[in-house]
Amino acid sequence: MPKQSSYYEHLACQITEFLGGKKNIVSVTHCTTRLRVKLKKIPNEAIEKITNLSDVISVMNSGGVVQIVVGTKVEEVYQYIAPNIDARNTHYYINSLLHTIIEIFTPILWILSVAGIMKGLLFLFGNVGWLDVDTGTYRILFSASDSIFFFLPIFLGYTSSKVLGGNPLFGIAIAGALVHPDIIQQANSIFYQEMNGIPSPTEYFLGLPIQYVNYSASVIPILFATWFNVKLEKITPTYCPEVITKMIRPLLCLTITVPITFLVIGPLSTLFAKSVAEAILYLYHVSPGITGFLVGALWQVLVVIGIHWSLFPIAISNIAVTGYDVISPLLIPAIFGQFGACLGVLIKNWQDKKIRGYVASASLTAIFGVTEPAIYGVNLPRKWPFIFGCVSASLGSCIIALFHVKSFSLGVLSLFSFAQFIPQNGYDTSVTASILATLMTIILAVILTYLFTPDVRKQNKNTEIDNIESFHQEDCLGNHTKIQKVLSPLQGTPLPLSLVEDTTFASEIIGQGIAIRPESGILRAPFDGKVESVFRTRHSICLVSNQGVELLIHIGLETVKLQGKGFELLISPGETFITGQELIKFDLEFLIENGFDTTTPILVTNCTNYLDIIATHREYIEYGEPLLTLI
Repeated sequence: MPKQSSYYEHLACQITEFLGGKKNIVSVTHCTTRLRVKLKKIPNEAIEKITNLSDVISVMNSGGVVQIVVGTKVEEVYQYIAPNIDARNTHYYINSLLHTIIEIFTPILWILSVAGIMKGLLFLFGNVGWLDVDTGTYRILFSASDSIFFFLPIFLGYTSSKVLGGNPLFGIAIAGALVHPDIIQQANSIFYQEMNGIPSPTEYFLGLPIQYVNYSASVIPILFATWFNVKLEKITPTYCPEVITKMIRPLLCLTITVPITFLVIGPLSTLFAKSVAEAILYLYHVSPGITGFLVGALWQVLVVIGIHWSLFPIAISNIAVTGYDVISPLLIPAIFGQFGACLGVLIKNWQDKKIRGYVASASLTAIFGVTEPAIYGVNLPRKWPFIFGCVSASLGSCIIALFHVKSFSLGVLSLFSFAQFIPQNGYDTSVTASILATLMTIILAVILTYLFTPDVRKQNKNTEIDNIESFHQEDCLGNHTKIQKVLSPLQGTPLPLSLVEDTTFASEIIGQGIAIRPESGILRAPFDGKVESVFRTRHSICLVSNQGVELLIHIGLETVKLQGKGFELLISPGETFITGQELIKFDLEFLIENGFDTTTPILVTNCTNYLDIIATHREYIEYGEPLLTLI
């Protein structure tokens, strides 16, 4: 083994030993510069011992998760630590999966939310006769609201590739193939033939049979396809000339990933989804109550992993054969369980204007049957509201199953679905049972969420991850490594730059960092330094710390249009300041009343001078609390 590899193996063994051995390590992951090691118990003096290792820059502890900063050598060290630990447990994999799903869906939550509201309103207007469904107005508005759901694989192809570390354009290309009109037309034709007992010929790709499926609005196939393609990208030879590499990667994507998606990934996910659907139908005939309990509890879990659509072909078939379906009514409490949990979060955080705005929108969307914004944007990140929503739904669905509620037509599962449960001979007790069961689900979810969801702000104040002090330490090569921190200049809700509704900031073209939705109109100094420049309209300021950190703070989005109105500058360009000093006052209420987004990007513009920029994990931050750590 080469000498360099032996060195990293020795370093990995030392870290493992100081952390209490492989049996004490629950999991290990890494990012650009640091290892994240979750432990059962932190041994005495472990952090001090690891800090003293030659190639370790710093060590941070956060409630059992030890972050070990080793710089650009992290991949080599990780390769030797990972095999030395016991198998990762179920809790680790569930948390990793949820974290990845949230990151993939987060960028599209707002457009999903608005589109869901639009679809619900169009459905309402069409049913009450306010808008003719055969008009151009309805058709255009429906296409606008339905496009993100129909082309959901394309949106997910982009976000999942970005989150997994691949080229987002490749993800779009793969998803585009999945929802190509020729594929959808062929899949719909085969489905129609199967429903009517007409045999359909099998087509082949290089001798392998093709199973055509309508992948519009699907989730699982594109997620696995992009994951596979990212792996394919990373094994592409890097020693080739750049022009050759740039041709090889898209060639592999189109000629290997796309066919494998249609031949293997898509059919396997479809088979799994169909198996789940058939198992639910079989169990319903054996025990309706147990089936209702399980479906109510697990339906939104199926939504999260993207196989919920598999039940709808069975529902269509049931209505075509028997004239009614018994599965779709069980899903109503599952939808309103998440609505109730979201409502509980809204009530619990009513004083927080920023949380209130988004959560209210997500709650409204859930009423119309689109629960993704409520799940991915509100309930799932907080974990307990999602669980309480599922628990409440399990009881509601159990009641609906015991009363044998039937749906006599199919449509968007939402507030309007109860009209589909009314039999031809008129309103009966089954409809009453479905309404009362759903109300019970909502009330129970609200109560559980409000009473038992941990207070995020109180937790965050005790979080240890941000308590990183600036210090200097020499590595094994004699380099002087700096770790610096930027304190929060605002009080409010932090959010990733990717969620900022401005592509210039979201794309990190200007610099890396974080954004804050402020709750007060005072901008304070995040460190000791001087004012480099102030934009003439006083909404943007550039600061330089005494250690050389260059920081741009842009108060609100598009606020340049105010021409300085609502902003009061308390310091001049070239002046020095101390940490916590007031720099700018701004009228927060004035900005909100005039329709401006108050989200404030905070960017390190000389980010290339640092190995890594670590943003806070807090969901709420006060003035002076650690916001960014620069390595």
